Amino acid sequence: MQFRDLSIRKRLLLSNFIMIIIPVLFMATMSITIFLSLRFGNINRASILSFIWPESGPTLSTQFELTRFRVRADAYKHNRHHLMESSDHLEDLGYTVVILNQDDSIFYQTDGTNGHDTFNKALELAPPGRGSVVWGEQGLAFHYISDESGLRLGVIGPAPLIVDGTYIDISSKDLFKKAFYILCGVVTLLIIFIGWKLSRWLGRQIIQPLEELQLTASRIAQGDLDTPVPVEGEDEIGTTMMAFELTRRQLKMARETREKYDQSRKELIAGISHDLSTPLTKIEGYAYGLQDGIAATREKKAHYIHMIIDTAEHMGKLVQTLFLFSKLDLGQMEYHMEPVDLGAYLTDYDEEQREHYRESGLIITFTTEVSGIMVELDRLQFSRIVNNILSNSIKYKNKAIGRMSIVLSQASSQRVRLSFSDDGPGVPEKDLEHLFESFFRTDKARSNTAKGSGLGLAVVKELVKGMHGIIWAENVSPHGLKITMEFPILKKENP
Repeated sequence: MQFRDLSIRKRLLLSNFIMIIIPVLFMATMSITIFLSLRFGNINRASILSFIWPESGPTLSTQFELTRFRVRADAYKHNRHHLMESSDHLEDLGYTVVILNQDDSIFYQTDGTNGHDTFNKALELAPPGRGSVVWGEQGLAFHYISDESGLRLGVIGPAPLIVDGTYIDISSKDLFKKAFYILCGVVTLLIIFIGWKLSRWLGRQIIQPLEELQLTASRIAQGDLDTPVPVEGEDEIGTTMMAFELTRRQLKMARETREKYDQSRKELIAGISHDLSTPLTKIEGYAYGLQDGIAATREKKAHYIHMIIDTAEHMGKLVQTLFLFSKLDLGQMEYHMEPVDLGAYLTDYDEEQREHYRESGLIITFTTEVSGIMVELDRLQFSRIVNNILSNSIKYKNKAIGRMSIVLSQASSQRVRLSFSDDGPGVPEKDLEHLFESFFRTDKARSNTAKGSGLGLAVVKELVKGMHGIIWAENVSPHGLKITMEFPILKKENP
């Protein structure tokens, strides 16, 4: 799962957590850094103490360093480095430092000074003894003789008091103060920068998809159903975008269905007009022929009257078919469903109708690969399906005697398949998908209405659908048309 797929609620919680945890982490890092620096680094702790407790002035920090200087002189044999750190810190505070060995040799002295002079001045100013410190107008004086190491310490310098109303400026303290302020400023700026970045990031994650959603809704409202809705992520906005995309597809399908329905309606009206106008014209012509005396003989009059009756019957069949198709299209067809042994039904139909279709020029061959399979059908309407398919094959055969092969087989454990294959001219591949549309003929000019109204296979499709079946057509090799339908098998009830 990508981060974009997280819910908005989780992303907001995560961003708030980041805004809280970052300052905490920085503060913890600063604290650990300061602690380690104080613990292991050469840091003037007196300056830090003076900075943290400014009310004490520089006096407390000086006393702190003098005490550490004395303690570290006693422990010199164990850690010389600490002793040198203390001398460095005292020099940072502005004092002159000297360390003498037991033999009065110089162990350490402040650069540019005379160590013996420094120690003698400390002895002169401070009270006599093993160690003492004095504060006065002449400044600070400190001396100490260590019994542990034998080292002698001396420190002199200005007293850490207010001079002319101003505290003595100590460079190490100012450096620490500046470093602290700079670090706080950097942390503050970093927190602000991270917060700004998080806000912009959340804006891109939330605001931008909402703007795209608003734009998409506007396009759909204006009728643009062809532009897909971009779907990114699986959060609430992504789910909403997906819902908009599904809505767009459904609206597009509804529009295409409506356009197709409107086109079919126009073609239906045009087909009805054409298929009714042609026989009416024929009836009108024969009637005028009788009226005007064109049919002068009895035989010719009888022929004209026969043609008028035959054309009127053709019109009646067309109107009946059209009425049936209208009922099917409106869903007003009533089916009387009953269990039927399809194999036995087709066997009886073949025996009864074989000679009738042979006389019409169509030889039927029925083959069944199953037996005892029950399906639920309307016998009358199923008979209409078979009649329409066989009649359609007779109308469009391209030789004197055509052949029709009817095969009943089992498509699956739940469906039975029935196929009708003839040896006629077949249908162009581009027209196969339109074969079951109303008033569709491969003859686009509709010059031969005697070959049918174009409603036969459309009625067949609607009847098959009404009986819960499916139907399709395909060409067979080397030539011919195969119409296949499948129906659900009726489950046997356990006794």
